[in-house]
Amino acid sequence: MYGNLFLYDLKYKLVAFESGSLSSSSRCLILIGGLSDGLLSLPYVERLSSSLESLSDPYTLIQPLFRSSNLQYGWHTIDDDIEDLKTLIEYLINNRPNLTSIILMGHSTGCQDIIHFLRQERKHLKIHRVILQGPVSDRQYLSQLSSTKDQLNYCLKNDENIKEWLPRYLHDPPLTVQRCLSFNQPNSIEDLFSSDLTDEQLNQIYEKIETPITWIWSKQDEYVPSSIKDNVESFVKNKLANKNNSTFLLLEEADHAINNQQEQISMIEHITQLILSSNK
Repeated sequence: MYGNLFLYDLKYKLVAFESGSLSSSSRCLILIGGLSDGLLSLPYVERLSSSLESLSDPYTLIQPLFRSSNLQYGWHTIDDDIEDLKTLIEYLINNRPNLTSIILMGHSTGCQDIIHFLRQERKHLKIHRVILQGPVSDRQYLSQLSSTKDQLNYCLKNDENIKEWLPRYLHDPPLTVQRCLSFNQPNSIEDLFSSDLTDEQLNQIYEKIETPITWIWSKQDEYVPSSIKDNVESFVKNKLANKNNSTFLLLEEADHAINNQQEQISMIEHITQLILSSNK
């Protein structure tokens, strides 16, 4: 996969990798990965980049590294992610006077990043659509793990020192008390997709978001507890994807990262059709 690696943040030395029609495109799709993801982590990036490049009005694909990328998520917050995303968008706007359209696409925790961003930037002139692939609840997944109880007990006893690390025997790689609580506490800053959130909590999260959202749900997502999988799917479809300008795509045979190649094709065809229809 060929492209251009560029520095977008001098302070933190953050880079992004861009592929596609680098010389001619005035449009880009920014793909934000989840916890532990980095460049080229997702199995569909090359296929997605090729499809975006083949459009009559092509988009480039931009994969940024944030401070939290790879295994560094444990000592950063999604506020840090939003700061990095804003820096990237500002860089693109300032350095590309012909830039007309940005699509944000998130995978897993990248979806939380995007919703958190939209709550602050309700209507950004350059961002015309967002796509959420694998928007799952960390809290509901982690609640079924035996290790989570011990981690939470430690955090609640040490919540006055939120920047401190959990002992390595409780979590490896490094994880702060603050981020552990953010993963696990109800209605936390990144508890945005849990199916037990109340209507009032959901309204507080989503009511002011104006940007069109496409929700992509994997039927075989391994990060959704099997005991609530059907309920969560219905929740995403009928409670989250029923907002203004929202659409919902169900991938029957897809797992969390969409390793199934046919489902990758289905998803990317859906994305390109969204782009084509919005250009009419």
